[in-house]
Amino acid sequence: MSNGLVNIRDQKFVLFEQLGVDKLFAKGKYQDYTVEDVNMLLGEAEKMAVNEILPTYSLGDQQGCTFEDGQVKAPPCFHEPYKKFCEAGWNVAYRSPEAGGQGMPLSVFYACAELFNAANFPFVMYPGLTCGAGGLIEKYGTEAQQRKYMDKMYTGQWGGTMCLTEPGAGSDVGALKTRAKLLPDGSYQITGTKCFISSGDHDLTENNIHAVLARIEGDPPGTDGISLFIVPKIKVNDDGSLGDPNDVLTGNIEHKMGIKGSATCTLNFGEEENCIGELLGEERAGMAIMFNMMNEA
Repeated sequence: MSNGLVNIRDQKFVLFEQLGVDKLFAKGKYQDYTVEDVNMLLGEAEKMAVNEILPTYSLGDQQGCTFEDGQVKAPPCFHEPYKKFCEAGWNVAYRSPEAGGQGMPLSVFYACAELFNAANFPFVMYPGLTCGAGGLIEKYGTEAQQRKYMDKMYTGQWGGTMCLTEPGAGSDVGALKTRAKLLPDGSYQITGTKCFISSGDHDLTENNIHAVLARIEGDPPGTDGISLFIVPKIKVNDDGSLGDPNDVLTGNIEHKMGIKGSATCTLNFGEEENCIGELLGEERAGMAIMFNMMNEA
């Protein structure tokens, strides 16, 4: 099929003639892939982009995101394509099969992603950020954290974000004021405000799992004293069911010149002193861990 998004012929030239991607298939973790598989994947990605995502491009911008009574809603036209995108496994295509992905080579996935991004980048931001946040839990989380959070993020049932920027800490992340207080049970009470958070709140998923940079009480100033925490919008019970709200409140959404279908939010953590987070990885390793997601973005 032809499309006005990406020149597939150019993509195949880069993959096969310039990069020689088929060399990856000789052995190792990609040995089950073939050139025919890559052609098939590009064809399916093109169908998803043209038939499902592209129709939301103008309409999603027109509908935009709404913020009413503290609740954010994504453009209504995003809901059905989001389900289809996740059901097809595109949201975690390059993650390992053991974690729920397809184990797709990055070079092949990025060729597919070029189609999705060209069709409607604001739409792709929702599953993209979820995959990134889930990837942090896959790499640095405990087995319990992976089962509790990552599994449902990778199916698309739950969303995910990265929470770095604050009103007084933009390019200088080390100046952040968000605090984490250790509680007797080993969890942390999170207090602070993050701004310009892409996909910070929406109704495409039933829960949103935030990767939040914060400073544990008593830790040194600057980036060396920052830790990373898993902070769900809604608390998760031990059996995986949803519990009470986690004192994560949306203050507003930004009114932007473009990408209006992407909810860019101000998030307030712990206004009622009842926001609970779990440490991800080691204390004071927050920046190093978060750079994994930032580099993917």
